[in-house]
Amino acid sequence: MSKTEPTFRETKLWVLPIEMIENIIFDNIILVKSYIFENYNNLDFNIDTLFLLHKMLCENIYNDAWIHRRHNVTIWSFEPIDFFKVPIELKNLEEDILERQKYIKSMQDKKEFLAYVMWKILWIHPFFDYNGRVTRLFWELFLLKNNMNLTTFEWTSRNNFISAMKKATDEYIFDDIIKLF
Repeated sequence: MSKTEPTFRETKLWVLPIEMIENIIFDNIILVKSYIFENYNNLDFNIDTLFLLHKMLCENIYNDAWIHRRHNVTIWSFEPIDFFKVPIELKNLEEDILERQKYIKSMQDKKEFLAYVMWKILWIHPFFDYNGRVTRLFWELFLLKNNMNLTTFEWTSRNNFISAMKKATDEYIFDDIIKLF
């Protein structure tokens, strides 16, 4: 039996067509990007900022869009960690980010660090809706904070991003993620 994609989704506004939700999210992305560009010097690259960006992206659509999942999921053939482990893994990632940043010396170190962090976020808390987008916004924050090329990343297709993340998950090789920026 084939799975049919939903054409409507319940939101805090009402039950809306997916197309309308995507238009709202597009507008929100512009607002979040503006916020990042105006404030990147004052934003820390940490899990709290990730949650803030996620909330800004989705809070006008979903009541709990920035809250950890409350059930187990499967994304394609990938079965992420159990839902009750998400807060623990995010806390561990927060500590990992702080520690790893101490040892970044070169541009290559920055790229490897960023590739790992982005992959780890999506490994811990993958979802089809919005986690990839907010992770890319978080990625842009890092690029801005570190004077790295943002324009190249802007033109990275969603399919290339997903393919690179899948390869990192399957093979624990981050080269394709690094090539994205």
